[in-house]
Amino acid sequence: MRELMPTENLLCLTRDEAHEALDKMPSADSFRSTSSRNSLFAYPAQSNFSGTKYPLKWIETCRNGALDLYTGNRVKSRWYTVLDASAYVPCNHLDLGKYKPDFIAVSFYKMFGYPTGLGALLVRNKTGVAVLRRKKYFGGGTVEVVLARNRHHVFKKKFHEKFEDGTVDFLSVVAVGHGLDTLRALAGPMRAVACRTFGLAAYLYDQMSGARHGNGSPVFRVYADTEYRCESTQGGVVNFNVLRANGKYVGYNEVKNLANNYGIVLRVGCFCNPGACQAHLGHTDQELRRNQEVIGHVCGDHIDLIDNRPTGSVRVSFGYSSSESDADTLYNTLVEQFWQNNSMAPIDRPQISIEEYNKMDLRVSRIFVYPIKSCGAYETDEWELEPYGFKYDRSWAVVSSSGVCMTQMEEPKLCLVKPYFDLKSGTMTLVYAENKDEVPMVVSLETKQTDAKKKEGKICWGGSLEGIDCGDEVAEWLSWNLDRPGLRLIRCTVRHTAPKQYGRIDSKVMGNNACQYLLFTQPTIKWLQQEMENDITEIDEDNLLFRFRGNLLISGNDLPAHAELSWGELDIGGIKLKYDSPCERCKMVNIDQDTSESIYKPLSILGQNKFENKNVFGIYLNREDTQKRKMRVGQQCMVIKKNI
Repeated sequence: MRELMPTENLLCLTRDEAHEALDKMPSADSFRSTSSRNSLFAYPAQSNFSGTKYPLKWIETCRNGALDLYTGNRVKSRWYTVLDASAYVPCNHLDLGKYKPDFIAVSFYKMFGYPTGLGALLVRNKTGVAVLRRKKYFGGGTVEVVLARNRHHVFKKKFHEKFEDGTVDFLSVVAVGHGLDTLRALAGPMRAVACRTFGLAAYLYDQMSGARHGNGSPVFRVYADTEYRCESTQGGVVNFNVLRANGKYVGYNEVKNLANNYGIVLRVGCFCNPGACQAHLGHTDQELRRNQEVIGHVCGDHIDLIDNRPTGSVRVSFGYSSSESDADTLYNTLVEQFWQNNSMAPIDRPQISIEEYNKMDLRVSRIFVYPIKSCGAYETDEWELEPYGFKYDRSWAVVSSSGVCMTQMEEPKLCLVKPYFDLKSGTMTLVYAENKDEVPMVVSLETKQTDAKKKEGKICWGGSLEGIDCGDEVAEWLSWNLDRPGLRLIRCTVRHTAPKQYGRIDSKVMGNNACQYLLFTQPTIKWLQQEMENDITEIDEDNLLFRFRGNLLISGNDLPAHAELSWGELDIGGIKLKYDSPCERCKMVNIDQDTSESIYKPLSILGQNKFENKNVFGIYLNREDTQKRKMRVGQQCMVIKKNI
């Protein structure tokens, strides 16, 4: 709105300045005279950043000239008020008989989640209609007549019709009625919703405010304008960032992704509220311009920390269906993953020389291939390498009816689809481990492009897979066993380059998320097994091994745990593999690959023993050589370069 005003008489008020200007009603004798000049005051009923509520009585104090007095003007203007109620009305009662703004903006999406992109501008008949009659622009459907060669048009008579440029989104408008009816039926009185959501926010605020690491430093930095003691001044929102024990911030994307692993949906960034974001994070105008002009940070990107200062934050919004258990789940999850005790030493690279490593008789002890993305492993003693990784590794993918590439995050039972190769007959046999009586499915290894239709699937890092549909028979077999209609199996035909944020080296991959090979060592598996047993969680070594879905397992004499983190380049039987990055882990490692059930300990232990402040296990490797080679169990592994 500021950019549309053809005037320089603009004033942006801080929260404190607004309270100073508008909390007191001006008296009638405060002004020398009145003016016909129009002025406009816009403010939110509730901040979408912190949830603070602003007094609705400001509408009347503004109309009575409070802002004229604040700016030193003793001539009273004709004041109009725009009330942004988008964040307020989903959980609060707005009495328009008592409070009478001239214009009110609301969002139906914020009220009941559908439809997106549809809101409403409510205009007060007594005052607002007269101001808006001077509209100049017109679009289709808003005029009674328009002349092509002369500047003449006549708007439609009904007030609202002159603002409905183009085709009205009538399908979404129909949905609004159902949404309002559902909200009324499920939520109950909005005053009760306001009390309940405020209570949940206050409960979470108190927990976060008191959370401390083992050394006494805070776990959370909460951004609040109130102390969450009164429902009339605070809504059901908690805004925060997570801090490490050393006082450094955790990037909000890391918090969001971790919460997503546990089915918790969080909003991150600045929430299209640059003023509140800047005020709470303490950035100057010069810093914000530098971040954009020099560093390239823009609204909506993935840069969440600059010089260890957050560019945004994390927001929790409670609604009518939220419960105390939701607040507990979020709090316990974040504390479990980010709380640090003094005794918890972060993982570091072992300080061992190349010469010492190469005296340990490092060998390839196991090789695994995962032909279907996120399905079971195939173990082999010898396997062929191709330019994009092990032959057939992640060369197939299960795609949902909506075109999304399925992973165990969406369907844990994918791990029960076990593959077996018969290279002589050129087939792969699929067995569903949970149903021993189910007839196995045989899939040809050489699906030709002319045999079936092309298919695309979306992969988790934002790219896509292109491939050939493997037919109805295997599709029905997968849909039946996984109890998910509409699944398709595609054979990937287009190789992709993993995005650089997933590694330091551009890597050609098939259906892999990041790089060509994933490697870890047997001592690292042993270390994690011991950590779990110390926590009274017994687990078989193989059961743990399969959870991490690596391609190569390396063993050696006196090899320490986490040694792989220090390896920069390896030579395995003449095959050179270069370090790309550590493998950051998500909740998939909690899934038992034999049963598809989850236990939370593996990821929890990694969260308590972080490497470079991240939950990592194993390393990604790439091969620059594109010749076809073979790798086998027992081959010697030599460390050529260290990763410093």
